[in-house]
Amino acid sequence: MKTLYLLRHAKSSHDDESLDDFDRPLSKRGKRDALAIASVIEQHCSAVQHIYSSPAKRCRSTIKRVRNALDAPSGELTLDDALYTFDHTQLLAWLRDCDTRLQRILVVGHNPALEDLLIMLTGLDHKHFPTAGFAELHLKVEYWDQIRAGCAELIHFDSPKDIPH
Repeated sequence: MKTLYLLRHAKSSHDDESLDDFDRPLSKRGKRDALAIASVIEQHCSAVQHIYSSPAKRCRSTIKRVRNALDAPSGELTLDDALYTFDHTQLLAWLRDCDTRLQRILVVGHNPALEDLLIMLTGLDHKHFPTAGFAELHLKVEYWDQIRAGCAELIHFDSPKDIPH
């Protein structure tokens, strides 16, 4: 069985309209939310072996804040251009190519790719995936290339608004 953790980047700022989508920074709320979700990630994701993130600024900033807030940041971090996608089929193809030796990975990315992937893998009718949302999925597969629709069970889902302040 494989474990897939999904983290959507925290809320980004749209204040500077001259910036490319790729270069948008986190908003003030996004910075707070990234720190808030770190406590959940620490409880559920302490044994992660590798972290893969979109190289978009808002994703890099989110995972930096999360890792800094953790007592023992675990897992190597790789920025992968292929994760700057909004298409769940591209994300699924990327997952199927993951190193089979890895049992537990965290992917930091974008919507609608994460939300659509979550729905496809779990068979849920609908699941909103808000900014700084975090999901833990157990995949009923031995190898990443066996991932298919309905192969996952949603074990845990949280967003910053679910966390008491």
